[in-house]
Amino acid sequence: MKWERRLAVLVVILAFVLVVRGLWFAQEQQQEIAPTISRASPEIIEKGQPFYPIYFPTADAELLAPEFRSGQVTIEQVLMDLQEGPRLPFLVSVLPPETKVISYAKHGTILFVNFSDHLVSNHTGGSRAEILTVYGIVNNLVGIDGVEQVQILVENERLHTLVGHLYIEDPLPKDDSILGYQTF
Repeated sequence: MKWERRLAVLVVILAFVLVVRGLWFAQEQQQEIAPTISRASPEIIEKGQPFYPIYFPTADAELLAPEFRSGQVTIEQVLMDLQEGPRLPFLVSVLPPETKVISYAKHGTILFVNFSDHLVSNHTGGSRAEILTVYGIVNNLVGIDGVEQVQILVENERLHTLVGHLYIEDPLPKDDSILGYQTF
């Protein structure tokens, strides 16, 4: 009976030591992480300052989630933001690597955006990735300066599809069904 009590006391002491060590280790880990502000860090938007959302695919390739940028929203600014990519670590770029915006022009309510061939040649492929790329472009631009539809061009050419899954030969309207408003 005495050895059982001793064993129980030993187990309680061991559990206590492990809990204390775990808390100490967790606090030590938190102290090692110093907050930094870099180009890849989200912006701090001051109260009363204008801001706008830029939608980027989530890392799990499920939805387009908003990242907020400070300033006035313009077509040119949104296209630069898309080329820059997201600043939040759980979002990924809409555009494949090395993709550049060659030009854009608005005719009536349709915005024609001309991309480099990297939009196709560097695309990862897959139907979901193609949807996120196309509507990551379209949904970010529709609504700015009267734009109702976006026509995606590659090297001044209309394509039937980017990588074989989604018809893009005609101008596209915004599709809210792919937008996510997740809490992070």
